[in-house]
Amino acid sequence: MSKILRCDLHTHTNYSFDSTVTMQQYALKAIERGIDVVCFTDHIDCNRHYNTFDGFQFEARNAEFQRLKQQFCGQVDLLLGFEIGEPHLHPEIMQAVYECKPDMIIGSIHHPADYEPSGKHYSRREYEQLYNRYVREMVQFGGFDVLGHADLPKKYHDDFVEDLDYICQTLRLCAEKGIVVEINTSSLRNGVAATMPSLKAIQYYAQCGGKYVTINSDSHNVNDLGCDYQHTLASLPQPLQTCYFVNRQLKLTNVKN
Repeated sequence: MSKILRCDLHTHTNYSFDSTVTMQQYALKAIERGIDVVCFTDHIDCNRHYNTFDGFQFEARNAEFQRLKQQFCGQVDLLLGFEIGEPHLHPEIMQAVYECKPDMIIGSIHHPADYEPSGKHYSRREYEQLYNRYVREMVQFGGFDVLGHADLPKKYHDDFVEDLDYICQTLRLCAEKGIVVEINTSSLRNGVAATMPSLKAIQYYAQCGGKYVTINSDSHNVNDLGCDYQHTLASLPQPLQTCYFVNRQLKLTNVKN
């Protein structure tokens, strides 16, 4: 008999600038909700407006994590990672992150316009196209394990227009490079009808050779941990499998009891 481990591999703690949740609060919530694996992926972002790398509490975070991992051993498997914004533009920061020996690195695009000439105004369509281009360039650069929220503007633009062909070609590139695609469910909590990316795009990813995905809440609030996991998993196109990472090595969630 086998069991599929329930994972949430994209969570933000009080070591991120936009969350106040502690690792211990997440661990307790995971146990309450029957979540088997949680990865803490706090932000490393460096752009025109702020830099979270300088002053990041790497040692304190790691020490707290190691204490809690031991404390909750056998109840929930805790992992430590990072979400890196625009990693292809910050190779020196990526090198520093590698030296931390994380379990998993999420590569995400957060603020593409901050790297473009200042003073330019983008329409929503132009911004979506800019975002898509930066995601493609990031995937081409590689160096991370999981592609985070591949079409993030969907979460904030109520008139979002999906460029399905473009995003599918980017997901094809993920499949070729062995980058796992995240199905980010946080858009569902924003009232959007689809995950990021949509399951239609994920179906294409499977058809062009993609094998693995993660299903993540991108939680900044402890009550969001694991949200929308079960019905997203039930809708997962075959033959995709869910996975997680330990020491940046892919592990399948389908385990024998």
